[in-house]
Amino acid sequence: MHKLALFIKSYQGHLDYTKQLIETIKKHNVDSIPTYLSVPRNQIQLFDDNVDTDYAILMNDEEIVGHELGDSWYGQQLVKMSFSQARICENYLWIDADSYFIRDFNTHDFMANEDTPYTNITECRDLLTWCATRPDKAHVFQSFANDRLKVMELFGRKGKLFDSVCPNLWSSKVLTHMKENYLKPNNMTFENLLEQVPGELIWYTEYLLATKVIDIIPTEGWFKAFHYLDQMLDCRAQGNTEETLSYNYLGIVMPSKETRDMRF
Repeated sequence: MHKLALFIKSYQGHLDYTKQLIETIKKHNVDSIPTYLSVPRNQIQLFDDNVDTDYAILMNDEEIVGHELGDSWYGQQLVKMSFSQARICENYLWIDADSYFIRDFNTHDFMANEDTPYTNITECRDLLTWCATRPDKAHVFQSFANDRLKVMELFGRKGKLFDSVCPNLWSSKVLTHMKENYLKPNNMTFENLLEQVPGELIWYTEYLLATKVIDIIPTEGWFKAFHYLDQMLDCRAQGNTEETLSYNYLGIVMPSKETRDMRF
């Protein structure tokens, strides 16, 4: 079992993004951290024909989840959580396909020591401050608060509202502990969690904060994540380039719901 792996979740609409992401992994993956790619079963041939599957080990979503997947919005979140049960790795950085690396990375960027991954935890101030300046994004803070408060109450945690960002580093040990000690006693599954609050990052972060299954060694996000096209355009207007962003980030997450631009 690998100590650390990279896990990409994709689908046919992000084929070109996936090709780009894998090429940047090949270019910048100094320690040759093993890379896995999961797509819907009926799209396996498409990806096998168009992506370097000699480098990225190709899997199908249904194989990981253990049953057929519909078109539910949280299906991709379920795949990410279920990958922890595949017995492939102890820790994994899951990466959405609309992301790419902009500088070299190695194991030490993700692991605090041989056994402990860094935990990404943030109050999301930059994004929420940006949203506060835009009338059409005024609802974002309330949605941010509502989802987190609901999960915090379930786990009995009070205090600040925390977030974590994409891509994210997860410990399989944490999710296995959640399955055995929280889900099974309550006759629940990962799927049931996402039906309550469709936010895989919220569930992982809050469960870890509540149980401290592993040592929590915090870190900022590894990538500059753009949730909105205007947010990215504002960043460009400030004079930023991939080079300037690379001083603080390993990569970039594109706002693919609002643009088909491939790179910042």
